[in-house]
Amino acid sequence: MGGLEPVTLRTERLTLRPPVPADADDAFAAVDQVVQRWMPWAVGYTRDKARQWCTEEAYRDPLREANFTIVPDRTGRFGGVIGISRADWESGVAETGYWLGPADRRHGYATEAVREVARHAFGLGLHRLELLAATGNLASQRVAERAGFTREGVLRSARYLPGGVRADMVIFSLLRGEL
Repeated sequence: MGGLEPVTLRTERLTLRPPVPADADDAFAAVDQVVQRWMPWAVGYTRDKARQWCTEEAYRDPLREANFTIVPDRTGRFGGVIGISRADWESGVAETGYWLGPADRRHGYATEAVREVARHAFGLGLHRLELLAATGNLASQRVAERAGFTREGVLRSARYLPGGVRADMVIFSLLRGEL
């Protein structure tokens, strides 16, 4: 059985590192209306919730998930989050997800981060990485496509969006060897 120990990853323009308590204020500030539209946890987000995530929640299940802050080199500050979750080591399948604050969108950072996290996941022995995006979240779908993921279909009523609304999700996948 594998595991997702905290590590730091580097790309050409980013550092992907485990969250630290000093990220809490920037994480709180980055959660804007766009993040709140797609992420149920973001509704009513507070500094205390950000601090708790940076110090505890991001580390709660190291066998099945790993969380990284996305730190662009141009700022050296927290820009968003990417993670590996639902890791099933027996089947070799996990999921990735991400979000960025408004200052760090539209620079290609999410795509760059997704590709690096995929490299990391495959290097740990995973075979398939899945990515789900709400059918209305076109920006997230574009990130998946740019990162090389294949659109497989739509999972009907698969996840909750903020407000308790069930949403259809587009499922994308990337297999080891396709990166």
